[in-house]
This record gives sequence, C-alpha cells and structure tokens, in this order.
Amino acid sequence: MTTSTGAPMRYWSPWLGAFVVAWLGAYIALAPHPAELAAQNGYLVLVGLAAAFIGNITAVGGGLVFIPVAILVLHLPPVQALKLAILSQCFGMTSGAIAWAGRGKVPARLFLAAAPGLLVGSTISSLVVRPSAILVKGVFGPVSVLVGVIILATRNRVGTRETLADKALPALFAVSVLGGLVTGWVAIGEGEIVAAFLILVYGLAPERGIGLGVALLSLNSLFLAALHTRFLGGLPWEMGAFTGLGCVFGARLGPWVSQRVSQKFLKLAFAAIAITDGLIFTVQFALRHGR
Repeated sequence: MTTSTGAPMRYWSPWLGAFVVAWLGAYIALAPHPAELAAQNGYLVLVGLAAAFIGNITAVGGGLVFIPVAILVLHLPPVQALKLAILSQCFGMTSGAIAWAGRGKVPARLFLAAAPGLLVGSTISSLVVRPSAILVKGVFGPVSVLVGVIILATRNRVGTRETLADKALPALFAVSVLGGLVTGWVAIGEGEIVAAFLILVYGLAPERGIGLGVALLSLNSLFLAALHTRFLGGLPWEMGAFTGLGCVFGARLGPWVSQRVSQKFLKLAFAAIAITDGLIFTVQFALRHGR
C-alpha cells in the first residue's frame, strides 16, 4: 500500500506504539482491579479488532459486529449494546480515519459539507427520539439488511470522480442527516449510506467514498459518545477499554489490507454477514413483538 505521495505505508507506526503505551498507563492507573478486569473482559480485544477491521475496509460501522455480539452472545440489554458500539467506534473509526487520511483518501471539502447533517441527525435520534430496546432491535435488522444490499450494489461500481460539484452538496447534507439519524439508534448508517450515495449517484471513486464514510463515522461516534455521557447515562468503559484497544489495531488493518485482498470478495463476505445479521434480528423481533 502507498500513501497519496507514493511512499509505502506500514501497518505499524509510532503513534500506534504511543497509543498502546498510553492505554496501558491509563488502564493500570484507573482500573480498580486491572488483573481481574483483564481476565474477565480481555477477549473483547478480539471483538474490537474484528469489528473495526470490517468497519474500516467497507465504511460499515463496527456496530455491525458489536450489536449482534453484545446482544446475542454477551446478552447485554440492547441500549447497553448500542453504547458499547458507539464507545468502541470512537477508537476504531478515528484510528481508521487517520489511516485513510494518511493515504489522501478523505475529501476534506465533502467532509465539511456532510458533517453538519450528521450532527443534526444524531442529535434527533439521541435526544428527541431516544434509543430504546425496541427501537434498537427493531431498526437494526432492516438497516443491517439494507447495508448488505448497499455493499452488493457498490461491489462492481468503479467511479472516477475525486470530488463533487457545488450543486451536489445539499443532497450530501440531506443524506448525511439520514445517516446520522440511523446511527444514533443502531451505531451503523452514516458511513455506508453516504459512501454508497456518492459512489452510486455521483460516481465518486470508491476509495474516496469509503475514506469519507470512515471519517464521518469517526466524528459521529465521538459526538454520540459525548451525548450519551452528558445526557443518556454514560458509557460502559469497563468493556469499552478492551474493545477500543482492539479497534485501534483493527481499524489500522482495514485500509492496510484493502489493496492486498480482492475488494469484490471482501464486500461479498461482509454483505453476507450484514444480511444474515439483519434477518436474524428481524425474525426475532417479529416473533417477539408480533404476537
């Protein structure tokens, strides 16, 4: 892989090492019983790595992995699962955004045009129509299936545009509001909706669309984390510390792998995961609440 200047880009970097050192220092200093907590939740590092890898190689939020694992495997309440996904994505999508930006694949002009929309949508879905167990489980299934269909729709799309004309920016803003709205409820939506819209409708180069989607999900996750901390009861740091650590490495891995493995194969695999997850949640929700 090379950066936008043509220089080879390594997986490991000094800032990644600095993060590990800072994480260890903060963990030892702040955790009341570090060894016990690590024994209990250490496996979540692998969950975070897998989720961030998927999220950063396709612009799909890590919630695609976090929500099903947290609800179906860890048996967390749906809203707690949402909180864990949002907190973890703060690490994963930000790490990924740095990697994509380092490759010159995040169009700053489009990011600035879309950012206000995602903030509007996320505010509505967090503070006006607040996430609830029924809302999280009811929305996740259809959105996950839609994400899978979007991935399939963009699988063979080869755009060439590096940016958009000014007349397309209002539409980008509107789509970003929708993405922020959905992400506030299920932790996925902003990145893939915006990326797919720009790739399919305007022919934006796929890597530019994915890079933009990852950067927007980073901002969205940070904003949602702030809202949950201030207004919605806080975040599950005892679990998020471990998923976040894995996310930083998985997010770096996504763009690193993206030019070493067939994108069509990866998208097909991730689409299958998204559609399967969505169908499971949709059927369960219908059986439980359709009586």
